[in-house]
Amino acid sequence: MQPISLLVTVTGRDRPGVTAVIFAALAAHDVDVRDVVQTVSGQLARLAILVDLRGDPAALRHSVNRTAQAFGVESQVITAGPDAHVVHSVPRSRSRAGRSRAVAVGTRLRAGTLGDIAKRVADVGGNIESMWQSSDDPFTGVEMSLDGESGRLRPALIASVGETGLDLAVGPAGARTRDRRLLVLDADAVLGASGLADFVGAARNAGCSVAAVGRRRPSGRVDLGLDAVVAMDDVDGTLRGLAADLDLPSSRIVVLGDPQDSARLLAAAGTAIAVDTRAGAGAPGQPGFLDSALYLLARI
Repeated sequence: MQPISLLVTVTGRDRPGVTAVIFAALAAHDVDVRDVVQTVSGQLARLAILVDLRGDPAALRHSVNRTAQAFGVESQVITAGPDAHVVHSVPRSRSRAGRSRAVAVGTRLRAGTLGDIAKRVADVGGNIESMWQSSDDPFTGVEMSLDGESGRLRPALIASVGETGLDLAVGPAGARTRDRRLLVLDADAVLGASGLADFVGAARNAGCSVAAVGRRRPSGRVDLGLDAVVAMDDVDGTLRGLAADLDLPSSRIVVLGDPQDSARLLAAAGTAIAVDTRAGAGAPGQPGFLDSALYLLARI
């Protein structure tokens, strides 16, 4: 069936949970998300989602309108052209102290996965202040500015990796990727992956020093170009020591690991990049978790 492009627009008072329920309504239909923008201006929120639908537009329109009415917001679903995109009609929210920024990435975006992420944010008392889409073939990412307590937001978002099929990075709002950073690899999760030497080289070219830590002192430093390979005593002390050796503040520590095996490291990082290492290096010609990690590193 040839998909139909639809533009879904929702406007109303900003309140947690609306984004999650709208995506849940879309997830009841066979849709791919092509573009998305969410903005907040004062108390007014606007969510625009461009989708490709395989199915009945009337049924999707009914689902969205009924959900929007239940939450006291207005909605509109119109047919869009194959080359349509969502216009950023309102400036993105400025980063403020205490805010977080997150990027979720995959090769395909489904409404259900984005709805799951939005629900996790709402469930811990957070709110998506703005959201926009970015892409770099073969990846499509959704970038979010979040309001909420970072100590609750971070683990909730990291837990989505592996369950949603999207890899994810989360860190403080306002971080600048051009600043020199220390990228710390959880050796137990990522060392031995195919293409790791190339990944380390690309990270260094992006201005990162690169180190590896493990529960035991990792082997395999040769040919990886790492700045340090150390055994991890206590997590916080190990990361602080690595940063101090390079004269970097702890806020510029980026940890790459798996959401299950690397939970303590990811929680202690200035910025956490959580990838599903079970996905491996990818099938021939297909991207793997190191490719998505580079995408995230460039945007968080």
